[in-house]
Amino acid sequence: MHGMGIPVSTWLYEQAWWSVTPTLGTLWIAGIGAFALVALLMPWVLRAWRALGRHDGEFSLRKVHAGEIPRAGGLVIIFAFGVMLLVGLAGTTELSAVHQLFSISPLTGGIIGAMIVGLTGLYDDFVGLRARHKFAMQLAAAGMAVLYGLYWPGLEMYAGLRWHFVTPLLTGLFLVATVNAINLMDGLDGLAGGICLIGFATVVASIAAAPFVGPVNIAVGWVAASALGATAGFLIHNRHPAKVFMGDAGSYFLGFLLGVLLLHTRPIRWRVPELQLAIPLMVLALPFFDIGMAILRRKLRGQPIFASDSDHVHHRLLAAGLSHARAVTVLWASMALFALMAYFNVIGVGGWWTLLGTLVALLLAAVILGYHRLLSQLPAFTGERRVGWRDRRSEVMEILAMLKHMSSDTVEDSGPERWRRLAPGVGDVLARLGVPGFEVRRGETLIVRHGDTSHTWAWLGLPLPNAGEAAEVRLALAVRLPDLQQEQLMLLERTVGLLSGAAVPDRSTKAEPAGVGVIEPAPEPQG
Repeated sequence: MHGMGIPVSTWLYEQAWWSVTPTLGTLWIAGIGAFALVALLMPWVLRAWRALGRHDGEFSLRKVHAGEIPRAGGLVIIFAFGVMLLVGLAGTTELSAVHQLFSISPLTGGIIGAMIVGLTGLYDDFVGLRARHKFAMQLAAAGMAVLYGLYWPGLEMYAGLRWHFVTPLLTGLFLVATVNAINLMDGLDGLAGGICLIGFATVVASIAAAPFVGPVNIAVGWVAASALGATAGFLIHNRHPAKVFMGDAGSYFLGFLLGVLLLHTRPIRWRVPELQLAIPLMVLALPFFDIGMAILRRKLRGQPIFASDSDHVHHRLLAAGLSHARAVTVLWASMALFALMAYFNVIGVGGWWTLLGTLVALLLAAVILGYHRLLSQLPAFTGERRVGWRDRRSEVMEILAMLKHMSSDTVEDSGPERWRRLAPGVGDVLARLGVPGFEVRRGETLIVRHGDTSHTWAWLGLPLPNAGEAAEVRLALAVRLPDLQQEQLMLLERTVGLLSGAAVPDRSTKAEPAGVGVIEPAPEPQG
């Protein structure tokens, strides 16, 4: 064969049963193949996860689920996507002859970037990684995609030649923002997966609506269909109540890939730059709205931008009385509505009215969810007065400084010795947070008791990580747990982490969760 001018490896690939020539009519193969791989492999991966003794070690007051749920979904999604990607775009297929997978092209750069952030998230799921390191890898992945030629077409049109240097910078920023927006939406069963599913479906529909479909369009369609199928297969196991989570691996990978594919989406006829620029933003209106509100409220409250809280859109829907499943359905429907508006712009039906409608819908959502009250005065942590957001920010910073000072102590101790030494300082912090007293127990044995517990509404029991079996700190709550504010929850978690010996993170790092709360009613007063 080689003597005829055809390499043996090329001839073998051409004869392979799985060598597919992608066309617009064969995109369903990518979707069905990825769907089947994820749906069928997931139970086996979950068995292996449990057999290896892996477990969900995250403890947090912000959890909305019970039990230990494996975070193996992202691994299976990436694997299934990779298999279908190679089936359609690698080797010597008719398409890969024009658009080679392993070549310098915007799509290839985007896929490499998605793999970088996906593997970063996978490492974080299994081992753990600081927020600043994850952010650095996201920037590196976005830079890789931009170096391979990925750009934002609508932004390039809008910026013109004079500001052309802004396009690569904002393209990279868009990709990083998309990754983190999808990651922040991964708070309810099926929520982030459904949002990505709708986004990938919008890309596939936009490719199908094009009057002319070239090799690049089909390659983008094949990638989007593979991601669509993999996400759909994952949702079978992630619907409420979830059997598996996608973890950071899944949310990072799908978020980055969705951003890349949206930048490849073009309207079927020329539109004014503003409308072309808005297409990706309209599809991602809901995740970007959530991350925008998160950044704003954390800055106003003095919290680190990367700190976790329970004040996202889905948390507010739950607080309004919606069930888990209904809150997810409402957000899916909202995402679908915004995606439909963007699709109207792609096919030439929409215009300024779709963009204006999207903005009005976001403003109404902000008011309905109560985000317009972010600048209003809030009850003080101790509840005896109301304070402005600047005073609240200062108070949070002072308490963080107190915790940081105690954690920087050079004394190396653990267990009861550490708890007794830190009790006075921890008691002062808790008193400022509206918790008048606390105690530390190991089983039925009382180790430390500090403060006044006579007016306790209930005891909040939090396990002490790395402190041995059955060790917990019990906080004497003077108010109901639902009345605790976001800053209180964050600072309480850090205080418990200090008792257990964990370093208090600085303002540039993500707060590690401290415990799952168990509420016990306070005993009735005697006599």
